[in-house]
Formats: sequence, structure tokens, C-alpha cells
Amino acid sequence: MTTTLSRQQLDRYDRDGILFPIKVLSDDESIFFRGAFESLINNCGPMKRLDNLHLFFDWARRLVTHDTLLNAIQDVLGGDILVFGTLIFYKPPRDSGYASWHQDSFYSGLHLTPSTSAWIALTPSHPANGCMRVIPGSHRGGLLSHTNVRDGSNLLWRGEQITTVDESQAMDVVLQPGEMSLHQSTIVHGSNSNTSDEPRIGFIVRFVTNQIRDRERPMMRVRGEADCSHLMLAEPPLEMDEQSAWAAWQAFSNARSKG
Repeated sequence: MTTTLSRQQLDRYDRDGILFPIKVLSDDESIFFRGAFESLINNCGPMKRLDNLHLFFDWARRLVTHDTLLNAIQDVLGGDILVFGTLIFYKPPRDSGYASWHQDSFYSGLHLTPSTSAWIALTPSHPANGCMRVIPGSHRGGLLSHTNVRDGSNLLWRGEQITTVDESQAMDVVLQPGEMSLHQSTIVHGSNSNTSDEPRIGFIVRFVTNQIRDRERPMMRVRGEADCSHLMLAEPPLEMDEQSAWAAWQAFSNARSKG
């Protein structure tokens, strides 16, 4: 299986701000990673949003360092690649969770540095279970204004949203398990709630290069040997059982939320 992107695919990514579907995991790998995540929420706690699991769980580290994934990222960013962060959005069956129309760059600043986000499907992702939706070409409009509206069903912590979006232009990002999309940080995107009887699990990886200037966020080098002395590089997660890794992840997450 190869995922080296063609010139046509890269041109489409530049034009639309998104490229999909890209096959990155075999069926067996998709089943393994889905099982690892479902074990986590079944044994440790039912959560709909989990950030930076790759820093504490070996299965998540294995996913973000998967060669087939990184080969595609290298075609976009070059050979020096770091993981800026990871995020899982979990929508159980018949769940009201949604993501309002937004741009990733609004709070992250990822538009200021070379970056791309991989949205990897661990389950089928389609309109009925709340797949990602995008406005193709909207990345070319630059950073847009957002308002924060608190809503318990919104998977975005701050509730940031763009209030004027022409939804008639929206495209559904339909993916099968093991497929991913790549999207740019300024593309306008969101998702609806899950109205189906099946879950939707998306594993998101935000990739950057050593050009980023962020000294506070632990980043994991996954390819290349460029100078990263100006960054805080994270070590691979220690070997821990699931409960110990969960406790370490919770402590890290709580500390960052207070910081």
C-alpha cells in the first residue's frame, strides 16, 4: 500500500484546502486502533473529546508514526515532521455532539507556520453519523472572525463559531475505516450530530515542521533530523498499563487546562 500523493492530488489540496479519501491503514490496523480506543473509553471513562493521547498511550504513538501516514504528510510538508497535537472526537450512536463551523487556526495559530491536519477514520464516517463537512476553497479567505457561544453539545471547548457560512457550498467528507482526509488550518469546517445507530470515531493529527515557534507545547518528532533546539520535544510514552497511562494523561490534561 502506498500513499505518495500525485501532483494532481497536491493541486487539489491547494485548490480546495482538503484532500480525501487517502488510504493509510489496512483493515486489520483499523480494527486494532479502534479496539484500543474503545477499550480506553470502556475501561477508563466515557469521553467525547480526548487530546494528546499519543503522549501517553503506545497505540496512539504507533498511529501518529505510521509510515504510510507520514509518507503522505511528507509530500505536503517535506521530510522534517513533528506532531503538534492529536485529538479524538467520539460521537456515540444517537448523540447530540457536533462541531460548529470554525477554522482550526483561529486559536492554534497554525496558519502562521507550515502545517496540515490528518483526520483518520476509525469507523465509517458519513452524513448520518456526523461526518466532517467543509466549505471547499474557504481556506483562501484567510483568518475569519469567530464568536464564542457556550453549548454543552458543541465538541469545541470554547464554542467558537463562524456565524455567516453558506451551507449550500458544504461538502461531506465521507470516509471508510482506515481512510483519512488532509485539510488546511484555515478551511471552514464543522460537523453535525450523530443521528445513526453506529458510533463515529475520528483520530486527528496536526502536523507541523521545525519552523514553528512554540516553546510551551510538547511536540513529538516523527520524521527528520532538523534543528529543534528551540522547541520542547516530547519523548515516546513510557510502557504503562492502561489505567496508569490514563492517570498520567488526566494529570497532564488538568495541568494544561489550569496553565
